[in-house]
Amino acid sequence: MPIEGWGNSVVPGSALLAARLMTRKGRIAITLHEWASLNRLRYLSMVPDILACDGFVFVSPQQRESFLATPLVGAAKKQAAPVIPIGPNIMPAQIDPERVAAERVKLRGRGASEADVVIGYFGVLYASKRPDVLLQTVQALHKRGVKARLLICGDFLWDKPKDREAFMALAHELGVAAWLDFRGRIDDEGDLMATLSAADVFLLPFTDGISTRRGSFQAVSQLAIPLVSTEAERQDEFALAPTLKAKIDNPSTILCPVDATPERFAEAVLAAQARKAEAIGVDLAGLWAEAALAHLDFYDRLQMV
Repeated sequence: MPIEGWGNSVVPGSALLAARLMTRKGRIAITLHEWASLNRLRYLSMVPDILACDGFVFVSPQQRESFLATPLVGAAKKQAAPVIPIGPNIMPAQIDPERVAAERVKLRGRGASEADVVIGYFGVLYASKRPDVLLQTVQALHKRGVKARLLICGDFLWDKPKDREAFMALAHELGVAAWLDFRGRIDDEGDLMATLSAADVFLLPFTDGISTRRGSFQAVSQLAIPLVSTEAERQDEFALAPTLKAKIDNPSTILCPVDATPERFAEAVLAAQARKAEAIGVDLAGLWAEAALAHLDFYDRLQMV
């Protein structure tokens, strides 16, 4: 969860509550992917199932800390909730090097439109991902005389078509529309990772800081490409994910304050690109197996409550 109520509806996702009202047999556990930054409608839709639940799992210390303040759940359940990081939803297996080389040529361009740096972005686009900052950073680089191209692999929420229109309008307003390569959603994982591999630097300007729960971060962290993002809210955010911490601690990863200006992000992009030779891709293949074992252990303990 969250599974319901995104943007347009407060209709509760009450399957678990209905099941609990019918029988007290068994235990109900929910993995909460987010809590601190929930949309209000999504929060309201989840309340019935939260009330019906016997145990909770979080994928980030940041989200668990926020959950501890909720009055919806008793202290014992909140304190018993573990943090179990998730694995990546995209794996970099079988990347075709010829496809990557062709994508690099295409993205770079030629003549007056040849880019000095290609900034990559992967993931769904909505407010907390700050699509406007992506465009503003490209503009800031051009003002410095750096011809930056923005590669977008992802799209806006299907029920928010006007957000995409506003994004394109902003690109024209800022004078960077010609430097925007909007690929949208790429369903084939091999094609997706080959396309992302052609970027020089990734930019993920999260409003709530980089964290273990961000699938887009996990996906691009597997590629040996510099990364610019925002500082984690908690210093121990990656304590349970040492592999991801290695990516964070790499010299080619630069974290900016969440309220950094586009000019600051532009500086970070150039600094990260300068350390490209030191960039690493991390192996996350074992994360799902580790998560599965941790979940099974929690379920066993929950049965004894």
